[in-house]
Amino acid sequence: MRTEILRSTLLKPLLAAFGGTRDRSYVDFEPNALHIRFGWLFDERIPYERIASAERAHWPLIGGLGWRTNFVDTVALVGSYDNVVRLRLAPAVHVRMMARMDCESLYVSVEDVDAFLAELRKYRAQRVA
Repeated sequence: MRTEILRSTLLKPLLAAFGGTRDRSYVDFEPNALHIRFGWLFDERIPYERIASAERAHWPLIGGLGWRTNFVDTVALVGSYDNVVRLRLAPAVHVRMMARMDCESLYVSVEDVDAFLAELRKYRAQRVA
């Protein structure tokens, strides 16, 4: 299953300038990992066993939209303030977004949060079994 990263209509032209187009902004459920791509700035595979929890989240207005990070432990790939999911990663996963960093919290805006969380539960359960 693949779901697009939800992108605000008003923000699409700006995101596209950094490769955040429909074809390059997605979350794909692969057999062993969650493949998350958001333009040219983020393209990573997160092993299911490293996802400690996943939940609906709120991304604050002050946080802004697009590719966001605190350069310590959090990455956000949010094209919209709606339908944001927080993945808590344990242990932290090494990701690259402008620089290599350890990521413990990954926020991503998806088209359908409930469908995303249900699919993630299914893939994580298969890895445990």
